[in-house]
Amino acid sequence: MRTIYTLATVALICTCSHATAAAATPAPERRAYISGYVTALLHMKFHLRSTSVQVHGTNIEIGGVPMADQTAVRKAVRKVDGVKTVAFATASASQIRPSPGTAGDNLGVMPVPEQSANSTNSTDGNFAIGMDTKAMERAGVYHLPTGFLPPGRLFQPLIADPKWPTFSVAYTYYSPYHPNGLKDVIPVSIGDTIPFDRGNWPDHWQWEAGMQADAFAYFNMDTAHSDLQNVDFLVGGYFAARHRNFSFLVRYYHQSSHLGDEFLIANPAYYFGLRQKISYEELNALASIDLLHRTVRLYAGAGYLDDVAPANLGHWRFHYGAEYHGAAFFHKGTCFVSPVAGVDFKNWSENNYDTDISAVGGIELTNGKPDSSKLQFLLEFYRGHSPYGQFYVNTIQYFGLGIHYYF
Repeated sequence: MRTIYTLATVALICTCSHATAAAATPAPERRAYISGYVTALLHMKFHLRSTSVQVHGTNIEIGGVPMADQTAVRKAVRKVDGVKTVAFATASASQIRPSPGTAGDNLGVMPVPEQSANSTNSTDGNFAIGMDTKAMERAGVYHLPTGFLPPGRLFQPLIADPKWPTFSVAYTYYSPYHPNGLKDVIPVSIGDTIPFDRGNWPDHWQWEAGMQADAFAYFNMDTAHSDLQNVDFLVGGYFAARHRNFSFLVRYYHQSSHLGDEFLIANPAYYFGLRQKISYEELNALASIDLLHRTVRLYAGAGYLDDVAPANLGHWRFHYGAEYHGAAFFHKGTCFVSPVAGVDFKNWSENNYDTDISAVGGIELTNGKPDSSKLQFLLEFYRGHSPYGQFYVNTIQYFGLGIHYYF
């Protein structure tokens, strides 16, 4: 009897030990689920898109989390069912690559090429991550692909600036009426910021050189043929650089304004005397900083106008504003939908430094990567002097709905 009791006890202990071991080691599907869930959590809540997640039983090892975020990340991840401990790794370049078949493949996590310990960049189209940058690539260092005609841009578009180069179309309702009787207006913009070359500097800096070009036009929809009112042409070169969450842009561009033929026919007074040549070159500099995991952006700068026409046109212009870029609230495949908003202010000496205000808010669609193209649907408001050359002395106000696309 004692023998039977002993054998039963040993069998029970072995069974319990096996069950405990099985519980401590999730099935591959369970590991994939936890890895994908944690990756999504890091992406959605903390805006960390270039992380590695390793599941070892009930233990999670995460690479690519900045030191400042680790306490909050640990607290959030430990709430995930099946996770007991959270550790943060100093990952190698290969560890940052997500495991095939996990949710990380569809959450904006970029594959990273193998690099040596002293490597700081890659030119094969992936993000430039070296051994000393992998832990800050998303929240600290902002490395984009380098080389000729690279994707993305170091200095991000100012989404609330009505004269920032972009492909766009909008419907705007002027209230009260524009001094020229405008009410229902369709503004269009055809242009973009085009980087020609991008490279790396020491200490996580990147530089970029390229051009900006655009044609800003608007049409009076209350006329029989939707008459063209005015076109402003902008073209110039720029130089930009970025270090972690700080970026700046210096540009020198030409702008000239031209009234539409239909407008001149309907308003002969402009043809015979009121029309002015509006043309200038502007040296413009802007600085920007991202805060709160890049949900908030602040920027400011100034410009000096040269070779102006008319000769008494004001020379100084000041420019500043703020933006909000929220975490994606919906995604399907590689399409991520996020809330965005911005407010933009300008003061021009020509208009006694009165403040022109532009505000926008809506949604942005991207592929979830920092070098993604951007498609925005925005509600728009503007109050101040007309941003269109010939009519810069006119005070206007409008509400609108616009579609904007940045390559």
